Amino acid sequence: MRQSHPTSPTRPGTKPPTPPFLDLSSAIATFQRDTAPLVREELGRLARDGQRPTQLFLACADSRLVTSMITSSRPGDLFTVRNVGNLVPPPPSPGPETVCDSVAAAIEYAVEVLRVTSITVCGHSGCGAMQALLNAAATAHPSGAAPTASGHPARPSPLTRWLRHGRPSLVRLDDAVTNGRPLIADRPVADDVERLCLLNVVQQLGHLMEHTCVSRRVAEGQLRLHGMYFHVAEARRDTSSTRRQGSSTPSCPTHPRTPDATPPPRPHPRPTPL
Repeated sequence: MRQSHPTSPTRPGTKPPTPPFLDLSSAIATFQRDTAPLVREELGRLARDGQRPTQLFLACADSRLVTSMITSSRPGDLFTVRNVGNLVPPPPSPGPETVCDSVAAAIEYAVEVLRVTSITVCGHSGCGAMQALLNAAATAHPSGAAPTASGHPARPSPLTRWLRHGRPSLVRLDDAVTNGRPLIADRPVADDVERLCLLNVVQQLGHLMEHTCVSRRVAEGQLRLHGMYFHVAEARRDTSSTRRQGSSTPSCPTHPRTPDATPPPRPHPRPTPL
């Protein structure tokens, strides 16, 4: 049976430490003074020639996940989409409750206009969206909407409606728990939250393949899909095998390795890394 788990346990009677306040005005001024002179030439080239990323990177909006840091990427390398739970809604269908064009539009633009050759779905440890899905599944109201005084479920909040795209991952979790499939080869999965975080990456790769532009270019051998899981506390990433033409459902992340999709060489040299 699935059980919810706290993502950041603290001892009873204690409060988590208050994070330092980020003064954006000061941080921007520091960028302008120290970093802008070092990247101005490269950004100027990108402004002049336009963006030509080879990678679409779909990640969670969690503030601990810094995409440029964990991928060592430069401006212009990644076309990035971030949302709560690194979810990829299936292609939109008629009806106000099912239409979700934002992510679909980004996928279409990346695949059809930018002609990226690789798409990565990146999940991470301690994901609050996955914890919310587990918590909702443990209640009598799987929709996540609390009942009103009349006993009827209240109208779901925007967050609850968005998280419906993660419910298929819960089905995968039930299957994984029942069959006891390992997800990480070199260590046990910590708990159901981590297990769901991992399986959610696999599920969203499946949702990607439901988009016509993606499945077509994968079949043509022009696009590869990757799953990635970042363990925040260990500053470590695990990647899954890529999907190729004729392959089955993407495998779960099993061990750290470098994705085998090699981007074409960039036409311009990069500045020295900061």
